[in-house]
Order: sequence, then C-alpha cells, then structure tokens
Amino acid sequence: MALSAVVVACCAVTVTVKVVGADTQATRPPRLLDQEAVERQASAAARGSKNMSRDGVACPAAMGAEEGNKFDCTVLVGSNPKTVTVTVRDDQGRLDTTTHTS
Repeated sequence: MALSAVVVACCAVTVTVKVVGADTQATRPPRLLDQEAVERQASAAARGSKNMSRDGVACPAAMGAEEGNKFDCTVLVGSNPKTVTVTVRDDQGRLDTTTHTS
C-alpha cells in the first residue's frame, strides 16, 4: 500500500514538472527588432548613409529577431518608392539590406 502511494506521488510530481516546464517556454515573448533602428537602416540603404531620416519609410510592425527572417520596407526617395529587403543575419539583431526599385 505504501509503495503504491509513493509511485502515485512520483507520477504526480513528474506530470507537474512537465506542465510547468512547457508553460514557461510557451509564455516567453518573442524577441523583436527595434522598428525605429530598422527604419533608419532601410533609409540609409535606399538614400545613402547621410540621410537616415525615418520620414517616408514604412516597415512592418513587430519584426521578429530570428535569424533568417526577411521583410520588406518601402522608402520614398524623392517621389520614387524603393523597396528595401531586410534580412536578419543572426540572433544578435544584425541585419543585411538589399535595395530594389519598386
């Protein structure tokens, strides 16, 4: 009788630990890039490093900082829109940009 109580108690602890461990990972918020910094970098890629104004720059909100993520920003250069593809290079938030004429 005592042995079966110990087995039931061990099973309960194991299930509790697994459930708590799963919840901890599920509630961790995703890492996001700083939208203002991304917009300045997209502006510099399209307009040159001397014009990093965010005016006329549109990037998606809530850009994930996971390596390999890609997203497009639109940058107005004069009256001409340019698309800047931003690629997350690594989990430290380093980015690569490629500019395309829209």
